[in-house]
Amino acid sequence: MFPSVFGQNSGEVILLNEKHKRKLRRFAAVCAVTAFAVLAIFSALYFARVKDYRCASRYSYERSFEETAAAVGALSDTLEKSRYATGQLCHALASEAFAEACAAKAALATLPFSTVEMEQTKSFLGTVGDFTHALCSRDGEFTDDERADVLALSDAASAYSALLLDMKDALSCGELTMDSREKQLVNVLPDPDERHLSDGFADAEENFPTLRELKSVSGVATAPQPQYLDPARARAAAATFLNVSEDLLREEYSYADGTIAFSRGTVTLRADEEHVISLSDSRLVDTVNASDKRASDKARELLKAAGYENMTESGRRKSGNVLYVTYVGKEGDALFLDYTAEIGIALDNCALYFFRAPEEQPEGELSWPLSAEDAKAALPDSLETLGVKKVISGGEPCYRFRCRDGERAVTVLVDAVYARMRSVEVAREA
Repeated sequence: MFPSVFGQNSGEVILLNEKHKRKLRRFAAVCAVTAFAVLAIFSALYFARVKDYRCASRYSYERSFEETAAAVGALSDTLEKSRYATGQLCHALASEAFAEACAAKAALATLPFSTVEMEQTKSFLGTVGDFTHALCSRDGEFTDDERADVLALSDAASAYSALLLDMKDALSCGELTMDSREKQLVNVLPDPDERHLSDGFADAEENFPTLRELKSVSGVATAPQPQYLDPARARAAAATFLNVSEDLLREEYSYADGTIAFSRGTVTLRADEEHVISLSDSRLVDTVNASDKRASDKARELLKAAGYENMTESGRRKSGNVLYVTYVGKEGDALFLDYTAEIGIALDNCALYFFRAPEEQPEGELSWPLSAEDAKAALPDSLETLGVKKVISGGEPCYRFRCRDGERAVTVLVDAVYARMRSVEVAREA
């Protein structure tokens, strides 16, 4: 009796296990099919979106190239018209040519390939920009040399514009294809049998029109010639400023104006043969152990130690745990707004964190032909005058009026020669 019952129960258990396994297999199959279907749907959507992105990117690059060709073509037309310009039209066309040269350089920089090898193209656009910018800075007609230079630039621009138009036609016909920034990023080598737009620019560099040397001195923006300072004297000036031994300073590099950068730890400073021009510290200031008053007193002390005594504080600001104090030059009751210095003090140990020396102070006698009352006539009636101060701005004598218009604090700068408003600053009071 017992064995038969045991055998019957055992068979039922085996049958149930087989049914359970079949259910699990069906469930696993359904899950696998569902996952595959979901993955396929997401892949299709992703592929469609990537395709749209690639299409938009290609259209954007093609548009950038069209804008480059259009800007160079417009530049060529403007220079062509400048050959025959007289009077004030010379200044207007020079301004227009300068804007078009800038537009061409900006559009060129957005193409999907490096422009490092395009030296002649960038040099030509830079030369045109510098030349036309110099012409914009003065009125009157072109001189004979300037007109000859306009003629040379016009011929070169016309020839280069023709090259770009040929490239544009080749791109439209499929002879050239747009470069892919995506393939460049993943280091996919291009098809050797396929010519890209970058290949067209490389050919244009080889066939670039020859540009003779410009005759007019006023039209060429010559690069500043590098100055050569005595590194030993610059090192001594930097060491004196930091109050450390010269051996502790490491020379980093030189600037185009001849100044030299030194470093000590996290501090980097720039100096010439006489004084330090700037200093910055890269360490993290994560605590505050000094008050703002103590930091400002330290900034004043360091400013005097650097030899800048005739300066007064004009403002403060905080950036993190560093207090920055700005100073302006002062002589008598006048402030030199362009003669400014800035010192940053770390609030953890009250040490120098940042320094910017002022530019050279203007020399000569100062005079204010108009009185403050006469200059006040330039202010609108809606402003209530709270105070006035003599200042020098841009080398010109001015009056700075502190005014109020309701809840707004308004600062107006009026020149002291013609009583003309030079600038307006508006700040809402808290």
